Amino acid sequence: MGNESALDSAKILPILLEQNILNGQGLISGDPTEFEDEGMSREGEAVPFAMHNFHTGKIAVSVYESEPSKVFINGSPYDEFVYILEGRLILTPEGGSAQEYKQGQSLVVPKGYVGHWEMPEKYRELIVINADYASDQ
Repeated sequence: MGNESALDSAKILPILLEQNILNGQGLISGDPTEFEDEGMSREGEAVPFAMHNFHTGKIAVSVYESEPSKVFINGSPYDEFVYILEGRLILTPEGGSAQEYKQGQSLVVPKGYVGHWEMPEKYRELIVINADYASDQ
């Protein structure tokens, strides 16, 4: 039995975050209904977005790219690490003032965040979330 677990762990390999995907090449068009269970409501019509999921396990690691848009998040269901690859992000917590983040900056949006999430121009981010959040509820 010890050999079986050694063989299983030999199949687990690191996942390279490929630079061309981080640059926005090879992303796959997304479905706006994907975020309906995450407490998000769009302001205006849904805009096209594209993604690439590098990994989904206890954490999910993805690149997300969107045309300009603004959403309201009514209590984020998970902690989210964000690294901005292109564009700007403006977060305005409910009852708070706007904070702007730019390309090359990183931030953590804690679980429970309530407020606006605005991408005023073409926007791309690397995100890491707790993909196991549904079992935490």
